[in-house]
Amino acid sequence: MADYKHGIGTDRDSDIVMDVQQSEGSIQVVVGTAPVNLLDDPSGAVNVPILVTGTNEVKALLGTSTNYGDYTLMQSALASFQKIGIAPVVMINVLDPARKEHVAAVAGEDYELIRGSVTIEVEGILLDSIIVSNRETQGVPDEDYVAAFDTNGYVDIAVTSDGAFKDAASLTVAYAKLNPAGVTAGDIIGGVDEDGVRTGIELVDEVYSRFQMVPGILSAPGYSKNAAVAAALEAKAELAGDLTNAVAVIDIESEDTVKIDDVKEAKEQLGTFARWDVVCWPKVLMNNVEIYASAAVAALLQYTCADNNNIPASPDNKSIPIDGLVLEGGKAVHFTTKQVNDFLNANGILSFDCTGGWKCWGNNTAAYPDADEPNNRFIKNVMMGNYLENRFKTEYLSQVGSDADYKFIDSIVSNYNASLNALTPDYLAGAEVVFNKDENPLSEILKGRYRFRTRYADYTPVEWIEDEFTWSSQILQNALEGGEEQ
Repeated sequence: MADYKHGIGTDRDSDIVMDVQQSEGSIQVVVGTAPVNLLDDPSGAVNVPILVTGTNEVKALLGTSTNYGDYTLMQSALASFQKIGIAPVVMINVLDPARKEHVAAVAGEDYELIRGSVTIEVEGILLDSIIVSNRETQGVPDEDYVAAFDTNGYVDIAVTSDGAFKDAASLTVAYAKLNPAGVTAGDIIGGVDEDGVRTGIELVDEVYSRFQMVPGILSAPGYSKNAAVAAALEAKAELAGDLTNAVAVIDIESEDTVKIDDVKEAKEQLGTFARWDVVCWPKVLMNNVEIYASAAVAALLQYTCADNNNIPASPDNKSIPIDGLVLEGGKAVHFTTKQVNDFLNANGILSFDCTGGWKCWGNNTAAYPDADEPNNRFIKNVMMGNYLENRFKTEYLSQVGSDADYKFIDSIVSNYNASLNALTPDYLAGAEVVFNKDENPLSEILKGRYRFRTRYADYTPVEWIEDEFTWSSQILQNALEGGEEQ
């Protein structure tokens, strides 16, 4: 029958649509799991960096689901695209249908056919694994039945009008499905095999060469509460791709750590004390969904940079679209500002505060309180240092191989000083790059090695504002004596 249209109609997209700000200055790289079974080629989305700019691309390139517990990349998609509004994000899925640990087999089960079809209300089913039978007859796909995903990620099976099951009242269906619980810390950490193929966090090294974008904010929501994963993120943040620097946003577990005064000890057990680490606790509610704090904080860090002309800015006291704080399993917790200050911020842990709306609360990296120098302690100052170093390295990498004449040296000094001057005084208190002859002896020049030195200072974030108020009887007396007589 022809699709004859006469009248008026509407359609509705189920995705939440908001303005998404595009920022390539310091992008997120997130490692986790995705419902790749929904793709035509699930294996094509395994252990490969995928650049996404919104919910539609997530759906097309990784699959989409509201099962945020099993599919952790969906937490970052929710925070970045649907709630905070920031892109792009590089996502790395490690859930692999080709690995037996990542797949579970489900024995045949009988389903009653209703008007020739049935829906298997199970997530993660691999379409090419489905076996449909009736008594002794095994069906042939697209001849005896058609299987397809519905909008919930379930599988609809419809028998054909002229196939082997045209008169059947029920079907037996067996299949294999994704097993996100089979993903281990080792899968997230990944590695490099003998052929040089990278997996997991090691794929961060490919982000700049693939997309010419600096991987500035790294996370693995939920998995980073494992000490080995946290250490791998920290190491990659210190130097990604042998070129750039980043920060690693890391979760502290909230299954066993349920009291705020125990979080310091949990941080110590996690072993995160580097200036590259932004450590978060507890979990949060976003869209009334329980997600790990690192997914929300990483998105906010990228957004604050984008909102500051792609220059790093403090996440402290910035509005964040969460609905509350929860422990693992969804139990709500409530803290005063003083509790967050004394038990979390004072120990280098980022959290949240609700004073006039929910805010990200805290300035300190995990290096605090052991290190209190601004360029080690404050998140914003660490990110500014990363920004300046990454900018120098990515802009002047092209000069490697050039003849080192006077023009070469002068061009780097002049051009980078111009870049630094453009940041002063709005973002930097001051900065200068110099080429010092004393630091470049002939012995080094003969080896083709040249050393520049940059001195800079950026502003520290405001941690505390104090104003002393005094009640003055003299002011009252002056006001009364200066008044008209009654």
